[in-house]
Amino acid sequence: GEVWLAAGQSNMEMDFDYCCNSTDMASKELADADYPMIRMFNVKKALEYEPTIHVEGQWVRAVGKDITTFSAVGYFFAKRLHQELDVPVGVIHSSWGGSNLETWTSYDVLKTIKEYENDLGSLLGDIKENKKAVEWFSKYPSRALPSSFWDLYLGNFYDTKDPDIDYLSYTFDDWKELDDMARKRMSDISAGHWLPIAHGRTVDEIFKTTDFKGVVLFKNQFTVQDLNDGHVIDIKPLRDPPGGMWEYDVYVNSQKVASSLIGMEKDDYTFIKSDRRVEIDPSYLIEGSNELLLRIIGHPSVGGISLSNLEGKEIYLDLPWECSLVAEEWYQIEDYKYPYTSFYFYDKEVNFSSQPKKTIINHNSKGTLFNGMINPLIPFSIKGVIWYQGESNVGNGAPEFKIYKDLMSTMINDIRLRWGIIDLPFYFAQIAPYFNYGGMSPYFRDAQTELLSIQNTGMVVTMDIGENYDIHPSNKHDVGERFARLALSKQYGFSLISSGPLYKGSKTNNDRVLVEFEHVGSGLLLVDSNRSEFEIAGEDTVYFDARVETKGDYLEVYSDVVKSPKYLRYAYSDTASATLFNIEGLPASSFSIVIKN
Repeated sequence: GEVWLAAGQSNMEMDFDYCCNSTDMASKELADADYPMIRMFNVKKALEYEPTIHVEGQWVRAVGKDITTFSAVGYFFAKRLHQELDVPVGVIHSSWGGSNLETWTSYDVLKTIKEYENDLGSLLGDIKENKKAVEWFSKYPSRALPSSFWDLYLGNFYDTKDPDIDYLSYTFDDWKELDDMARKRMSDISAGHWLPIAHGRTVDEIFKTTDFKGVVLFKNQFTVQDLNDGHVIDIKPLRDPPGGMWEYDVYVNSQKVASSLIGMEKDDYTFIKSDRRVEIDPSYLIEGSNELLLRIIGHPSVGGISLSNLEGKEIYLDLPWECSLVAEEWYQIEDYKYPYTSFYFYDKEVNFSSQPKKTIINHNSKGTLFNGMINPLIPFSIKGVIWYQGESNVGNGAPEFKIYKDLMSTMINDIRLRWGIIDLPFYFAQIAPYFNYGGMSPYFRDAQTELLSIQNTGMVVTMDIGENYDIHPSNKHDVGERFARLALSKQYGFSLISSGPLYKGSKTNNDRVLVEFEHVGSGLLLVDSNRSEFEIAGEDTVYFDARVETKGDYLEVYSDVVKSPKYLRYAYSDTASATLFNIEGLPASSFSIVIKN
């Protein structure tokens, strides 16, 4: 049989709890999977300061619901290989969502690239400080957050762009499970450690914490003279809170009267809060002194809270606010689970003056995932590597991405040397279209295409399967299939087309540009679209949409506006979608060129 390593970030990690509903229904694949000779080994997430030989995981057969936790890309890749080769196929799956290339690269490689010199110089000190922070937080019970504040923001944003994504549905209800946080302290507000916090003072000043964020309680009292007056709470939320998140639950005499997250229904949730007025149920109130309690998640601030009766007469709070720290958010230190941060609960008074610096070593720290999730696999025999990563590197080094190209080529060589196979197959996926790359994704795809100059590499183009408002395209079937085509063609001698068209050359013919491609297969194919995605410009570099005619194995591109074409580009934006394929159905990669005669 054959064993392949499947590695990268979230698009490689996505399993059948997330993927495939835009192509093969995940439920159908789970029901139909019956491939006992396909096995997957999910490498348990592990951050390590130094290379380790220890790895956790187990081989699982691809049968029924057992494939739920498989990398969907890895599964479809293995399924095609198994069907074509009729041999057992194993996939070692090692990935971590949101990780960059640097974390998957060995220190030995990073040391050879000048741009990482300063970072590596400070790494030993950071590791030392991180060990102290890990020791501190490990003393306290913890619970993983259901999602990050960014997920909550994106959920609302996507609803305005493409409601069918329904991004909030993946994690929103999980927040309700945290409704028991500090329940004991809330039911007996004399319990726990409370400190007065005057107006204008911060939690960090009062408790001697540093950049605290997490879960806090604020308590106060107000007096009700006549229950028949009607009473309301006005909530003025923080604007642009540090850290991004400010969610609240408001209680009167232990009864919840308002919530912005945990007590909300998904369709009513708004990340950007508006002023809110809530009438208090009279049955919650008593004549005389009443308890007011806020549970805040995120930035520890009361915001703006005021009370009045229905006639608008203000009801003053009887006391200064007091605050109690419930839990602090920090990075997970074991059993890593998205979003890789947890609440660490402070059940007793804590001396924060002894808290060490909260230095972070995480899944984007240089070398940590190579140490913990690649090195332990060496030298287990593998046939090759399929790699889906890059989304986390688009934000650095644009538009040339020289460091990325240098690092990627050196990392590939390092992997080959460590496995002792100088031409070990290394196939990688291009990043898919996505709205939030700041216009840099076509430049990054160019950088990825240049990596094909490395011996025995191959590239999966995903220009046709992107979902503009989801960085995780649901279609993992085609990605896995295209990886398999590369392997079958390049490694196993199958006669098939394994790549979409790649730009080869061009020349002008009067006002037209003749464009040639490699990997045209049985011919070039333009699909129907509102626009061709080809643009053409003259010396002034002002681009205009171009018309395109297919001529079998080349294209004629022209514009009535541009009479002396000098520049040509295809699918050169963050959200451009493929319009050019070969007849075998594989999409062309984006490109931008200066036309030379």
